[in-house]
Amino acid sequence: MPQKVVRGYFGLGDHEVAVHVTSNVDFLAYVWARNVETQRGGVQLLTPPSQFRTPGSKGPQDGLVLDVPAQTGMDLGCIGARAGETIEISNAFDARVTVFVTVVTADGATVNMTRVPRTK
Repeated sequence: MPQKVVRGYFGLGDHEVAVHVTSNVDFLAYVWARNVETQRGGVQLLTPPSQFRTPGSKGPQDGLVLDVPAQTGMDLGCIGARAGETIEISNAFDARVTVFVTVVTADGATVNMTRVPRTK
């Protein structure tokens, strides 16, 4: 089955505060990040609520913060979403983090990576 691959490159904490990834077809988003700081940093992923949640999980979204050690880069893995859902990717701990996002979905799908610009 043919697949569509869409890539994005963002400077979280520098130029953007977040990126919203969506598609009109189910998709997988792979994230690679580099913490350019000399201190703690990372990436936060927000998704719609999971189908299976613990009793302690509350709120309209699920969130996960993934640490990226200072001045290193690493593969943060992959997260999936259904058609029409949004995955929000932002920086954690106010760090400047460069992220590469690769979306894999069905051929012919419409993928959007909408940046939320940083206001100074």
